[in-house]
Amino acid sequence: MRISSLAFAAALPFFAACAPESGAPDGKSVDCALGYGARFASVCTLETVATKGDTVFVIHHPDGVHRRFVFDTAQGELVAADGAEAIDSFIDDGAVQEIAVSGDRYRVSLISVFPDP
Repeated sequence: MRISSLAFAAALPFFAACAPESGAPDGKSVDCALGYGARFASVCTLETVATKGDTVFVIHHPDGVHRRFVFDTAQGELVAADGAEAIDSFIDDGAVQEIAVSGDRYRVSLISVFPDP
């Protein structure tokens, strides 16, 4: 191993310690069941991000994973923003939308996503 490689490897912990922490995302608590067979718990966070005419909703998991959704006005529901994974969703009692993606499930209050003007 070269000496320069050893010096770089020794410096990595220093640079990692200098990196700013992103902290918890701003947003509302969301019930989610992460993984097949998991129970719902209020451990996810819903963040709203305005981008080029669309509003993107990002659901953050406690481990840093996130999923992005947009509101499809034609369908009247949240859909995957990236379109990479198919989602199943339904509206329960007209106020809560349940979304399932790859074994993860989310319950999003439509009132919290689209408050009355």
